[in-house]
Amino acid sequence: MEPLNMIQQTIVYLEDNLLRQVELEEVARHIGETPFHLNQTFTMITGMNIEEYIRNRRLTEAARELVEGRSSLLEIAEQYQYQDAASFSEDFRDYHGLSPLQARSHQEQLKQLKRLYVKFSVTEKPPLPYLIQTRDFARMIGYREQIHNRDLYHHFLLADLLYSYQQDGRLERLTSNHRVPLYMVIHPHAYGLEVFLGIESNASTQLETEHLHHQKFAVFKERGHLDYIFNEIWQSIEQQVAVMLSFRKNDYYIIQLNEPLDFDNAHNKVLFHLPID
Repeated sequence: MEPLNMIQQTIVYLEDNLLRQVELEEVARHIGETPFHLNQTFTMITGMNIEEYIRNRRLTEAARELVEGRSSLLEIAEQYQYQDAASFSEDFRDYHGLSPLQARSHQEQLKQLKRLYVKFSVTEKPPLPYLIQTRDFARMIGYREQIHNRDLYHHFLLADLLYSYQQDGRLERLTSNHRVPLYMVIHPHAYGLEVFLGIESNASTQLETEHLHHQKFAVFKERGHLDYIFNEIWQSIEQQVAVMLSFRKNDYYIIQLNEPLDFDNAHNKVLFHLPID
């Protein structure tokens, strides 16, 4: 039940602070979780990240105030943390499909995201299957990337990172002389996310190295489009698997990929290693 409790606490905090600027790390400190896991859990359960929830709630409340007509456009813009009326109007139109000046005459077309509440639910859809495996990983060599908290809102963060490495040739340089799998190692921390992309190798190198010591994992074996498969696995973990299986949060999550990576089809094979006790 931990994910639902965390979501409930997060919603309460966001609603209490809807009229001021709220950063992801601030919410994470209040909840007592890393920014990555807080936003990941929130996204996989609500269908939107924390930034999107704040924006959509503000624009819903702003539309209500425009319809009531007791405040000016500029006053409402400032109240909901916009720098000026122009930036508010642009965001309002992007969300509602109407300009603020049309709000009163087209009330039925305004979108509404009311405050969310947590509830228990069931489904006929089974969780993704997994196997419990014990595995030792050899020393890895590769590239290390530090992702800042602000970038964690990006829904396709890992896929885009892989794509950029493929495009600039780093993946080819890493795997061209080795017939071994490619690994993406994810480690959440208080300031964002550390991502290591590499291969198992004991060769001398000027690249970064990684040593993994955890041995017991729940392993998810899936095929899919690289733009979506990471989120699909995480969604099943957050919505269903976490109810049945206790895993080591904020540990090292290991994704095994096979070259060549193809971003244009849905047949890429992925092994996702979730550390467990």
